[in-house]
Amino acid sequence: MRAHAIINPAAGGGRAGRMWPRARGILRGAGWDLTECFTERCGHATDLAAAASADVVVAVGGDGTAHEVANGMLRGGRPGVLGIIPSGTGSDFARALGLPRDPLAAAEVLVAARPRRVDVGSVNGRYFLTIAGAGFDGEVARLVNSWPKVLGGTVMYVLGILKMLATYRPVDVEIVLDGVSQRERLFLIAVGNTAWNAGGMWTVPAARADDGILHALIAGPLTRLETLGVLPKMFSGRHLGHPKIRQTQALEIRVTSATPLSIQADGESIGTLPALFTVHPQALTVLAPAG
Repeated sequence: MRAHAIINPAAGGGRAGRMWPRARGILRGAGWDLTECFTERCGHATDLAAAASADVVVAVGGDGTAHEVANGMLRGGRPGVLGIIPSGTGSDFARALGLPRDPLAAAEVLVAARPRRVDVGSVNGRYFLTIAGAGFDGEVARLVNSWPKVLGGTVMYVLGILKMLATYRPVDVEIVLDGVSQRERLFLIAVGNTAWNAGGMWTVPAARADDGILHALIAGPLTRLETLGVLPKMFSGRHLGHPKIRQTQALEIRVTSATPLSIQADGESIGTLPALFTVHPQALTVLAPAG
């Protein structure tokens, strides 16, 4: 097995860099012919992945690292396989694949894993693996990405929510689902290729990585008090019981607004509305636990 690891040494407050020598030993001990490189800046993993020529490209870091590596592979038209060793502030794509959260345990599973085809989403040409969205979700991502990554993904996301609540107001938008238009007073829209984001929030419970469709959670004009009540329920899926929250699905979703709301993809801030979300069925091969 020819593999190339792309390590984000800063991921998880330096956790990825610290544990990598032991994870490397696990992969090489299993007979992998392994090379490696380390990221040095935002976007570097995308460039490194696009240039990689190994059978398997292993993203070592959080969801942001996996996001960049997948974008490099897909944009470069690489036929290779993506492997994940989760070691960042958030590991929601690894969770969706059934990989352990502990990076060394994930490395052990990876060497016995099997290739699996999965869908990816895209928003304005940027691929995403977990959830992309706009509105409150995007504004929180923009804020959190400006902070040092010294705490767990969920903790940082909750802190971002609490800070953003002081200033954010729902916005009038147009949402077009497979050509059918509707007007919304929007708090947020979260478009899921998989179900989890923000370090374990079960935001879009219906989303699956292999069903060929996007599932969207749309939240109407939640008040601050309602948002605080909904937040803890997002870890169990009980937030769907709120009358201002619903799930829907589509192959293509357009969102436009006169207000330039921020867009996030896999927790990365990528610009502002308008947004076009699309699905790419079985576009990526990943290593996932057998069975």
